Amino acid sequence: MAEDRDIKIYEGKGNSDLNDILRISEDIERNKQNGNIDKAKALGKRLAKIRPDCQKLVLDVGNMPAAELYCVRVLLTFTAEYALRKYISSDTLGDAVSAAMYDYLKAEERGYYDNISDGSAFTFYLLALKKSGDTAKNIGEQFAKRCGINNDEYVSLGSEIFIKALELYSNIIDEAEFVNEHNI
Repeated sequence: MAEDRDIKIYEGKGNSDLNDILRISEDIERNKQNGNIDKAKALGKRLAKIRPDCQKLVLDVGNMPAAELYCVRVLLTFTAEYALRKYISSDTLGDAVSAAMYDYLKAEERGYYDNISDGSAFTFYLLALKKSGDTAKNIGEQFAKRCGINNDEYVSLGSEIFIKALELYSNIIDEAEFVNEHNI
């Protein structure tokens, strides 16, 4: 029979996982206390309301058929999600903004939310981000394909939508004025 000193107890990664959970919990609580979570929720709702006819985007979409307007809206939503990950350094805040954006869409625009919620609407744009070369052009190429009009005019339009939307979202994110530890 084996002696007790020969028996080893597997400890696993429990401590590391527990530390991660505690760190995340503390981050969430800190962001609640300093008002960032409320700002994130308001930001998410604001981003969700951006539509192709938003005057700040200055897009010429007035005569566009509904199917193509839908493609513009999908690109805008994708770009909002991309902007969150690019311009918000805190995963906690980025996740809170994203959740609020999709919660708004789910409550107020259920059909649109149902169409994009499986993630497949963004798949081709995600692949375009990973492709080498000009990101905006790659996005524009995917936009043209999504519209079913694969020509230079629609590639340019998709690129323009991405660039203008990314700039608008960057400005809106800045306006949220999240409090960070460096500002305290």
